[in-house]
Amino acid sequence: MATAYGGRGPVLLGVTWAETALALILFGLRAKTASLCPPEDVSFGFCGLRWDFIWVTFAYALAFAAQCTMTVSVSYGLGLHQGQLSHQQIVASNYWSWIAQVLAILDLAIARCAVIAFLLALQMHTHRNGRWALLTVGALQGLINVAEIGVIFHQCDPPRRLWDMDVPGTCNLIETCLYIGYAQGGMGALADLFLACYPVYIIGRLQQMRLSVKVGLCLLMSGGVIAGIAGINKTVAISTIAETADQTYAIAKLNTWVLTEMWFILVFGSIPVLRPFFVRFSQSIKSVAGYSGSRSRTHTDGDRRGSRPNNETWISLDGQQRSPWIANGPRTKKGVSGGIHGGSEENILSATYPDQIVVTKRTTVMEEPR
Repeated sequence: MATAYGGRGPVLLGVTWAETALALILFGLRAKTASLCPPEDVSFGFCGLRWDFIWVTFAYALAFAAQCTMTVSVSYGLGLHQGQLSHQQIVASNYWSWIAQVLAILDLAIARCAVIAFLLALQMHTHRNGRWALLTVGALQGLINVAEIGVIFHQCDPPRRLWDMDVPGTCNLIETCLYIGYAQGGMGALADLFLACYPVYIIGRLQQMRLSVKVGLCLLMSGGVIAGIAGINKTVAISTIAETADQTYAIAKLNTWVLTEMWFILVFGSIPVLRPFFVRFSQSIKSVAGYSGSRSRTHTDGDRRGSRPNNETWISLDGQQRSPWIANGPRTKKGVSGGIHGGSEENILSATYPDQIVVTKRTTVMEEPR
């Protein structure tokens, strides 16, 4: 069968494959720096892997499968007018397009579950009502998306008529599928907006965090708003395929927004997770710049960089102070504090950091007389 490529197809592939590349880069960084449970929170994972990373791994696998099957559909003529395609090309294009859409719809729910798992791990066992709200959002997403997939494959009898209209049969549930698509798109957009705004509820209640840090974290974790906007555009695009018989051309716009929403959830859901990595990276850049400018500044920047452990990949919004000086080691019944002059005092910090070893340092930089 000859392939066809053109129309809206190149735009669809250009936009979505660029999003794919960005998402895969972030996933690689996430796998390297933010995939393992921290020693103090092993309950928020499975076999040493964080639950949000497990969910997002499944989401990336489905997203990549959806991207590849959509590429196959475009190679058979998706994005071109039906009059420019043979019957076999129309059938193949519609078939792979529906497969890609089903994978993407399932992936939307799983990707949002990854975001929910991350937020649950951040707040840990606090904010009980918030936990139930997050779990409810995840359950509703799973139900509506699975229901839509079921209706998609049963809107025509036999199901093959869905991608090959020459097959004898009926399609009595097309209008029902359309309304469920509106419901799924609207609920998905609301879920993205809710998950983007939810951290504001937690961060705003923290008393010991500076306002500038609060604002920065809220902005960092509000990328889901952009995914929600993509979801709104996808929902609007659903109406275009119901009002035209030129399906291979009209559905390309819808598929572009379906994949864009899918990748946006994964991209903007990964950025907050990688915050510690970006912080350490920026500190390394500052340290290098400081070294070229002044030896004393290099010393200061080095101490500042050392104040954050190399394995810090976890941020917490549960309102508890987590000192970067805490060393993960064997638990004891005493707290030992290294004093300014190198001495030690037993049990001095046992009430604040029980069963921990806390080390503090002070560095003095003196300029030699000229």
